[in-house]
Amino acid sequence: MTQWEYRIVENTDAMYSEIAEMLNDLGSQGWELVSVRGKKHGKLKVFYFKRPL
Repeated sequence: MTQWEYRIVENTDAMYSEIAEMLNDLGSQGWELVSVRGKKHGKLKVFYFKRPL
C-alpha cells in the first residue's frame, strides 16, 4: 500500500506566473497537486499536494 507525504502551501495575491513557477518547481520535486481552495475576497489560495514516501 502506498504511503503519502503531504504538503500545504498558502499563497496570497500572487501573480499567475508566480503560481505557475511554484507549481512547476514542486512538480519537479515529485509533488502532485490534489486540491486548491480559495477565498475570493481575501485572495488567499491554499494548495494541497501529495507525493509517495
